[in-house]
Formats: sequence, C-alpha cells, structure tokens
Amino acid sequence: LLADIQYAPIPDGHSFGGSPRFYRHSLNVARDAAKHFQDCKVDLMVNLGDIVDGKCQDIALYGGDALPDNVDPGDKCIEDVLEALGQYTNGPTLHSYGNHCLYNLSRERLQQRLGIPFTQEPCGDLVGYSVSQCYHNTRFVLLDSYDIALMRRCETTSQKYQQATEILKANNPNFHDNENSPEGMEGIDKRFVAFNGGVGQVQLQWLQRTLEESRRNDEKVIVLSHQPILPDSSGSVCLIWNYEEVLSVLREYSDVVVASLSGHAHKGGYKRDEESGIHFRVVEAALESFPAKTYAIVDVHEKCMSIRGFGDCA
Repeated sequence: LLADIQYAPIPDGHSFGGSPRFYRHSLNVARDAAKHFQDCKVDLMVNLGDIVDGKCQDIALYGGDALPDNVDPGDKCIEDVLEALGQYTNGPTLHSYGNHCLYNLSRERLQQRLGIPFTQEPCGDLVGYSVSQCYHNTRFVLLDSYDIALMRRCETTSQKYQQATEILKANNPNFHDNENSPEGMEGIDKRFVAFNGGVGQVQLQWLQRTLEESRRNDEKVIVLSHQPILPDSSGSVCLIWNYEEVLSVLREYSDVVVASLSGHAHKGGYKRDEESGIHFRVVEAALESFPAKTYAIVDVHEKCMSIRGFGDCA
C-alpha cells in the first residue's frame, strides 16, 4: 500500500504549507516498497493516487534537467515510477488517481498507463471506479473521487465540469480567482477547493449495487479512494466534496465494509466512525519522508485486519 508518491526529477522542495518534499527520494520509496511486497508475496499492490507530481510539467523551472521537447514529462515520470514498482510481480496492482495525476495526463492516457478501468457514463464523461477480485473473502472497491471535478473536463460540453463549477461557485468565495485556496472558509467547508472533487450519482448507485452483491455473497469490502471520506480522519481541506453521500452508502452496509483507505492528506490520520464502526485510515505520503521510506502492508484475517506501517506510517 502506497500513497502520494508524487515523484518528480527535481531537487527537494516544500509544500505551500511548508512541509518538506523529497521528490527524487520518493522513487526509491516506490522501488523498495515494491521489493518488500514481492519478498512478502502479498496478493495485491495498491497505489492510492498521485503517482507523480504536478511539477513534472515544468521540470527545468523547479531545478531539474529539462527533457527533450518530444518527450511528455508526465508520461516519462510515470514510466519511471512504474519501472520502480515493477519490483513487485506476485499479483496485480490497483491504481487510484488524484489531482497531481490530472495535472500531468488525461484520463484516457491514465487508463493506458495505469490500467485504471475508466468507463464512459451516459453523460459522455469518463469515470474510473472498479471492484477487485475476491482475496480471502475480501474485495477492494475503488472509488473515483474526481468524478465531478474541474480538472481535465471539457469546459463547454462536460456536465461534470458544470457541476463542479456550480459547487465551487456556491461554496468557495475565492472562485474563480483562486479556487485552490480555502482562505476565508472554516472547518469542513475548506474542502470546497479545486484540487478536490466529488462522487457522482451514477457512481453512488454503482457503489450501492456492488456492496449489495458483496452482502449477498457474505464478503467483506475495503474501500479505496484518493481523497478521504470521513471528517476528522485527516485535514478538512482534503475531504471529498460530497463525503456525506458516500458515507451514507457505506454506513448502510456497515456489515460489509470493514475499512476505508485513502491518501491525499499527506500527514495521514485515522478515525473510526462512531455510527457504523467502519475504520477510516488515511495513509501518509511517500513523498514527505526522508531518509525513511513510507508505505504499509495490510494483513486481512478472517476476523480482523491490521496495517503494518513503515516510515511515517509506522
């Protein structure tokens, strides 16, 4: 299990909030984690999104060596990370995608590169949600938290772009000038920024059907998403816009859903939902640990699950 690798071939830097970021080191984290997963013969590897950083689009500006003009930097950097993750061959890899992925590549290209099974909804937009095969009576359900979003949606024809615009216009006083800023917003309202997104109604209906099927089959489910779902499991600024609707579905199937695993909020976090008992774990970013290497191994047992964390995830 890895979150927010955000590799870029540039010198170390900082986030807007001042947290150190180790862009080149994150590639070593990916390689060593994948080797560890292979040595442990884990059944499945999960990348919770943001496999590369948005700064890949201007490597020279941030102090790296510019790539040839005919090479797409985001594509090349994803190739580098996939090569590192190639140390793991024991089973499949599930990739989520996040805002930094969209700063680099279209959904079509992410599907080609990462194997994310995007489907075209009736409105014409691509959305990437899926369910894994069953492992020890447990399925992994991957949600697309950038279903409704501004990023890589057509401004003139996309219904989801229009929905995202309406949501931000109604909830973020900085829209259009600085829609990535939560300035002037309080508490969980800070989530209404443009680097987040929401889950559409078609996907929510699919989620309900998927969980109902797992209930009929007496299976357990672990939900995966780039953005966190439960308030107080991490910083409010990283929550899915319509987390309430997603949470409502998960609570309806609390006999099925064991846990939710996500990234996006780099400091990580944990909270158990008091109403449902579902565990919500936000995994710390591989990007922000040095010299440590941050990742985790999830052990799923008949009666429980445990997370063995390394680096900042310990």
